[in-house]
Amino acid sequence: MQIFTKDTTIPFLDPNSHGALLRRREAGTLTWRGPALMLFARAAFGAGAQAVVAAVFAMRASPTPWHDAEPWLPVYGTFIDAGCLALLWRLTRREGIGLFDLVGFERARLVRDTLLGFALIPVSLVFIFGGTYAAGWIVYGTLRPPYLLGGLPLPAALYGVLVFPFIWGLTEQMTYNGYLVPRFQVLCRSTSVAIAVVAFAWSLQHAFMPLTFDTMFMAFRLLASAPSAVFETLLYLRLRRLVPLAIAHALMDGATVLIPVLVPLLRA
Repeated sequence: MQIFTKDTTIPFLDPNSHGALLRRREAGTLTWRGPALMLFARAAFGAGAQAVVAAVFAMRASPTPWHDAEPWLPVYGTFIDAGCLALLWRLTRREGIGLFDLVGFERARLVRDTLLGFALIPVSLVFIFGGTYAAGWIVYGTLRPPYLLGGLPLPAALYGVLVFPFIWGLTEQMTYNGYLVPRFQVLCRSTSVAIAVVAFAWSLQHAFMPLTFDTMFMAFRLLASAPSAVFETLLYLRLRRLVPLAIAHALMDGATVLIPVLVPLLRA
């Protein structure tokens, strides 16, 4: 296991920095195997978690168990995160670092990172809404594409607003930005290729969450997510700080559940 420490001859390297990853590539502890395995892991875990929920509906004699499971993504999403965190823990151990070395948390930066996270929300929404409207127009010919979240009971909706977004936002950022994009950058020896590969996988994830088997909806989800995925990977490579991105991500995901799911319940 390689240990990163300060001394008088070798400058201190953050375990997830570009320089540290280069050293691990040269030492053979960073190979293609881990990033290749992780690239589509969230999509796979998403389909598996939805299948478990669909099985519960099937046991309750639902005529459309898979369809009934779709709106429950804010609840079963935590199982997706658990699988991803377990896999990331295993892969980072092989590199000789800890799971939360992917975050690069610094207590001294917490206030600044929190403020930056709030500041990133309006900019991020430009890419999110721009991608959504453009994809809706391309796929459906309308600026009002279908939306599947909704119809959850109040406890599940509260979980989707108060718990799910914070675990989801951090885990998703750890997966694509903290783990995948810097490693593909080193392994491919190309920043542009790394961004293209990771942004595609990140966008494709949304076509599987929820998995509808509706080719038009899946294409819409893929295209709608692409601008935001590219923006997020570029921003991370510029900042190399995950906390502000995770904060912005969590707050926006919470609003995504709050607006269409919780508000109608509170008005009832």
